[in-house]
Amino acid sequence: MTKTVEVIYEENVLKPIEPIKGIKEHERVLVILCSHPIKKGLRELVGTLSHEEAEVMQKLIDEEFEKIEAQKDRSSYSSASTCDRG
Repeated sequence: MTKTVEVIYEENVLKPIEPIKGIKEHERVLVILCSHPIKKGLRELVGTLSHEEAEVMQKLIDEEFEKIEAQKDRSSYSSASTCDRG
């Protein structure tokens, strides 16, 4: 089993944020540590951006959604053409 689990390190112990399914109590597992920044929600930026900064952010968000939509369109086309080959 390979699983990514978010943990917090407290008092020299790694503590999972949520229960880990599929592992028995006292079972030994291998762990690969990778620190990552905590993602903050966009709501935390409300009132902190200038009008210009907000416009730049809106443009970036729109561009990201366009990429996602293009990927979905390609994926749908690819699935349809695979099915058509029968």
